[in-house]
Amino acid sequence: MKKKTFYFLLAVGAAIWGVHSCASVGAPVGGVSDFDPPVPQVYSPENYATNFQGDKITVTFDERIKYKDLSKQLVVSPPIKDIVMRIKPTAVLPTRRMEIDLSGIELLPNTTYTFNFGNSVGDNHEGAAIPNFKYVFSTGPKIDSLTVGGVVEDAFEEAFDPNTVVMLYRVDTTFNDSTIYKERPMYFTRLAHERDSTFLIENIAPGTYQLVALVDEASNMTYDQGKDKIAFFPRYIELSEPDPRGYRLRLALGKRPYKVYQGTNPQKGLIQMAIDGLEPQDSVLRIFPPLPEGAKDYYLFYPERDTLQYWYTEEKVDSILFAVKHNGKISDTINAKIRKPAEVKFTRAITSKNLELDGKVEIQTNKPVGALDPAYILLMDKDSIPRPFRLKIDSTSLRKIDMEFSIAPENQYSITILPQATRSILDEVPEDTAFVQLKTRSVDDYGNLTVNPVSFSQYPLLIQLLDAGKKVVKEVSLGKAGEKAVFRLVPPGEYRLRVIFDANGNGRWDTVDYMKKQQPERVMYLEDKITVRAMWDEELDW
Repeated sequence: MKKKTFYFLLAVGAAIWGVHSCASVGAPVGGVSDFDPPVPQVYSPENYATNFQGDKITVTFDERIKYKDLSKQLVVSPPIKDIVMRIKPTAVLPTRRMEIDLSGIELLPNTTYTFNFGNSVGDNHEGAAIPNFKYVFSTGPKIDSLTVGGVVEDAFEEAFDPNTVVMLYRVDTTFNDSTIYKERPMYFTRLAHERDSTFLIENIAPGTYQLVALVDEASNMTYDQGKDKIAFFPRYIELSEPDPRGYRLRLALGKRPYKVYQGTNPQKGLIQMAIDGLEPQDSVLRIFPPLPEGAKDYYLFYPERDTLQYWYTEEKVDSILFAVKHNGKISDTINAKIRKPAEVKFTRAITSKNLELDGKVEIQTNKPVGALDPAYILLMDKDSIPRPFRLKIDSTSLRKIDMEFSIAPENQYSITILPQATRSILDEVPEDTAFVQLKTRSVDDYGNLTVNPVSFSQYPLLIQLLDAGKKVVKEVSLGKAGEKAVFRLVPPGEYRLRVIFDANGNGRWDTVDYMKKQQPERVMYLEDKITVRAMWDEELDW
């Protein structure tokens, strides 16, 4: 009986094993994922080898590898033409062994070669990459050992981009201002860690270099102006011995290079033209046909000067030709075709939702304002008493009207704007009446903040008070030492302080321009938040 039971259990076990094995052909699934990058085990020749004379390099890893963006990430210094085509394995047959074929290549004598793979070498399954993997050898008796290090930061924001690449270009007879636009650097590195903005470039040969940092959006190791943030050290670096200095690089996005696009006719009376890289002194002018007698036209640039809106009173033409004057001469023309544009109604709206004691009411329109008639606007306080006001059209857009008046605390104002109050440059009036009611707070509902910039010696300064979303709530310009930034009637809340070192005194922050060798203007933030309380007068030294 016991023997029969034993054979029965043995048969059942065998059957279960057989079914399981049939259903599980191949590698088992599940388990713990491997997020560790491959580990190099054997180098041939050894990493950092000297007197290199071979025609092949091999590196054996502890697991199969694959490449990601090898052609974009790999930088060899000095450069070796088409080196990516000489590297195995391919994506078709991943192996544990990397091979670099150098046969037929004339290597420079007494030169240190660095193969910087960036983050392109990873394991075949999870893709975990070896950070900044590199292989170094010298064709001479020693390895170049000079280094350049420092820190990278954003010129305007408090955070830095961990994808920043720091590069050294050798300054020789072939180097010029356009080199970084077209060629890869001699040496490069990435930041030490995504939470650490320091960098270190190693194994550099003696020489003269330009130090550059990029947030390389296209991963092509060249500067795409207007797309990549850039930082550069303002002077060439002479390396002949160990350099103990730490270089500070401030990244900023420069404006796009000069380029003219075709004009469009999106609505009646409007031609819109996109033009990148216009300087303040550049201009656009209509040249044909001439403006008819009695007609009017308006040239309105967007604040960034990358878009021009040309508004004109009605006329029947098939096209309008414009000339673009850039750097003192006519460089381009724009022939804007007049189609059958959309009919867009003229609208305006009171956009102010709150009314502060030191504020004003804003009225926005969708087309430039050609005429205002205050007789069709009524401003009344809580006692139904009409109040006087002033109207001011924003000269840069002609589509914003500031309504200013004496604002009293703990009051309520009603504003009625009849259609006849505003006319567009095409002599249109809105179809509706605009109405809004706005209340004001008590003086005791605000606080005051005074900032004494005792630690700054460079003027003029632009000191800004920022809300939680880093929107500028108030700003004060200081022209000389001893002046204080006084922010009155500040609503209670938490704020940050930012100072712009306004070197040219134009009242705004100016960004980087590599071709002009212009560094971005300095910006600093007060580290601690500031709490403004109602009925408090706060003063702080910065």
